[in-house]
Amino acid sequence: MVVLTTGGTIASSPDDSGRNRSGALQGDVLMSRVSLPEGAAIDVEVRSLLQKPSNAITRDDLMRLRRECQALAESPDVAGIVITHGTDTLEETAYFLDITLSASPTIVLTGSQRAPHEPGTDAFRNIADAVMVAASDEARGLGTLVVFNQSIFSARQVRKVSSFQVNGFAAPEAGPLGYVDGARVCVAMHPARPEALGLPADATLPRVDILPAYLDASPTLLEAAVAGGAAGLVIDGLGRGHVPPDWLDAMPRITAQGIPVAIVSSCPSGPVHTSYEFLGSLASLEATGVIAVPDLSARKARLALSVLLASANGEVAAPLRTLTA
Repeated sequence: MVVLTTGGTIASSPDDSGRNRSGALQGDVLMSRVSLPEGAAIDVEVRSLLQKPSNAITRDDLMRLRRECQALAESPDVAGIVITHGTDTLEETAYFLDITLSASPTIVLTGSQRAPHEPGTDAFRNIADAVMVAASDEARGLGTLVVFNQSIFSARQVRKVSSFQVNGFAAPEAGPLGYVDGARVCVAMHPARPEALGLPADATLPRVDILPAYLDASPTLLEAAVAGGAAGLVIDGLGRGHVPPDWLDAMPRITAQGIPVAIVSSCPSGPVHTSYEFLGSLASLEATGVIAVPDLSARKARLALSVLLASANGEVAAPLRTLTA
């Protein structure tokens, strides 16, 4: 078992002001305080890969993590991989690894809402649970997982749902796959998991920007993003996939440049759908070349689009439409 640490609240220590200094603890210091359940004979190797809060994780960091996991997967001695991570972007890293790596060995991400020095910290319980899941036969073949607050989630479905409570993650539509109770790992559901997307090991993930649609939002933001270097756009749309009517003027100019534009729903539940016909509806957007992505959040659709743009064949629209949460 290999534990890769990347920083975050789970690796924080207090500074002189009493605030948390994110990512300050090295991996070996963090793991020295973790107690596995009695009878759990699991050899754990710890590697400190990054020391930063997760708001500072970059696309290059994602590729580095992927290469590390790929190298570990080639070793027959590695039964599973645990990655400790800040919670702000944990769901994005988990999703990226899930869509670009095979299902073996099991990769589990975890973090904490309370720092190791804070009363009632969830740091060490979450790490112990993640190790148990990564080592378990029950989790094999499920893809990248997130373990938090004794619950097991698929990376494709999980979202951060609280900024501070220990039940910080959930899968709002699908629910958890199972749970961890000490030494017992229970998996009740197996997620649908399409094959991993192809991505060259030396690829550079292009920049894809997320643009939220809201009441009277300016369309100038769209063209500003493209002018600033975005290789693709994801619109976090209203309801069933709608935008203000004057966004329609900018769309053909952007898609005509070969820049893919995808749209998802900003609603926590429910897909985009061509249920309406008016200026700014999903039907009118699709007529300009916008790609409807039914079942992904904007943050996940952005990563999927970036991976597809970086892949060898460069096909975007068809595989993006078929990706599901």
